[in-house]
Parts: sequence; structure tokens; C-alpha cells
Amino acid sequence: MDHYQTLGVGKNADVKEIKTAYRKLASKHHPDKGGDEQKFKKLQQAYETLSDPQKRAEYDNPSPFGGGNPFGGSGPGNPFADIFGDIFGHRQQRRQQNFDAQTDLGITLEDAYFGTTQRIDVGSGLIDITIPPGVPDGTRYTVHGKGPQQDPNLPPGDLFVRVRIRPHHEFGRDGNNLIGLVEVDYINAMVGTTIEINHISGRKLSVTVPANTQPDARLRLRGEGFTDARSSIVGDFIIGVKVAPPHKLQEEHIKLLQRIKQERRRNN
Repeated sequence: MDHYQTLGVGKNADVKEIKTAYRKLASKHHPDKGGDEQKFKKLQQAYETLSDPQKRAEYDNPSPFGGGNPFGGSGPGNPFADIFGDIFGHRQQRRQQNFDAQTDLGITLEDAYFGTTQRIDVGSGLIDITIPPGVPDGTRYTVHGKGPQQDPNLPPGDLFVRVRIRPHHEFGRDGNNLIGLVEVDYINAMVGTTIEINHISGRKLSVTVPANTQPDARLRLRGEGFTDARSSIVGDFIIGVKVAPPHKLQEEHIKLLQRIKQERRRNN
């Protein structure tokens, strides 16, 4: 089976083209929508191979012995499969199984920062999903053999668990960077100040607001963001600055500001 022909893409297609083609064809041929089950399985197999760089490289450059076993399966990479099939009077058939399924697992931004273990009900029992610190939103985990058992006479499919990070009331995230917001009044923005700000870890961090800070400026605390789940590189804590009028000024303060205003007029 030519996986490229199955998905209708060229051999130079990138991952985005492959994904787009798969989604279009999978939607058309999904058995739940009255599509052809065998066609759908071929699409799944093609996408699984071509979307994975290592599997694609092995598919494009097959070993003459199918991965080192001269009596290997009948998939791509074993040119002797048809010969052995004819000799022994049979062809190896792909084992049928129940359909795969996907479910979303909602976690908090704190869970994404620290990492967590979540227990989910898969119908046949409870399983634990271990999520490392820094997991990106949309990360998908495969739990083999835990898909729904529509047909009890067939082996179960796989369950794909997709991580969804719920919005946070105080913080945001941009890649591996933690995003926060601090409010300072006009006077502190003009002359500079040092303030404490909450961190998602529960700590209090000291941040310096330099003199002449403009509205919507961004401050950066290095190494206080999320840990990349793959490279272990730590992002930054980026703090947006909101400048607002002072909540309350004493009369003497107002007089001082008026003197500054008059002085600026004379200098201009």
C-alpha cells in the first residue's frame, strides 16, 4: 500500500499537508458517518506512518529484511513478503480491532506548571495519566487497548487522551513563558519602584519597575516560566504593566505635582 497515494499527497509533502489531507479524508470515510471501514483503517495507517519522522524515514528507505527479520511481516520494507505468502499459500492479514477513541482531559495551569497525575475512567476501569511539568495544551497521550469495546468479539482499540489547559483567572501562558499583570500608579511609574507580585507557584517575587515606565510596558523575570517538557529549558515570567491614577492623593502631594507641572511649563 502506498501511503502517499492513500492520502493523496506527494512524497515531498510536509507534516501540515499530510495532516490536512488526513483530516479531510478521515471525515469523509469515518465509519460512524457511513464511510468504508477498511478505507478508514488504511488512512489511519498511512497517517500514523507519514506523520512520524522516524517511521516516515523507515518507510521511505525500507530495510531489505523488514527491520532485520527476513521473515518479517507483509508491510512496506519487506520485498519477500509476497514470495513467502505465495509459497505458504496465505497472506498475513492485518488484525481487526474496535475503533480508537479520543477524550479530553482538563487540567489547571498550576497542573501544567508542576506536573500532575490524573485518574480517568475508561469504562472498563480507572487508569492514571502522568503529565510532566510544562506540558503544552493539546498534547495527546496514547493508552493502548483502552478504547471502547463496541464489538466484544474484536480486540479493543486505543484511547487517545488530549490535554486541555483551563483558562486561569490571574495568569496566562505563551509557549514556555508565564504571563502576568501588575498595576502601578502614575507616580511610581514615573519615579520607579519595587513591588511584590504573585507567582503561579504560590511564591511572592520581587520585581523592579524602572523609572519612566510607560503604560503596557513588559517586565521580564528570567527563568520563572514553564519548564519545557522535552528540552528542560525554562521560560520567563513576562509581566505586563498597567499604569493607573493614584487611588488617593493628599493635598500636599497635589501641590507638589502642581509645582512640577509649573516647572515643566517654564522649562518648555
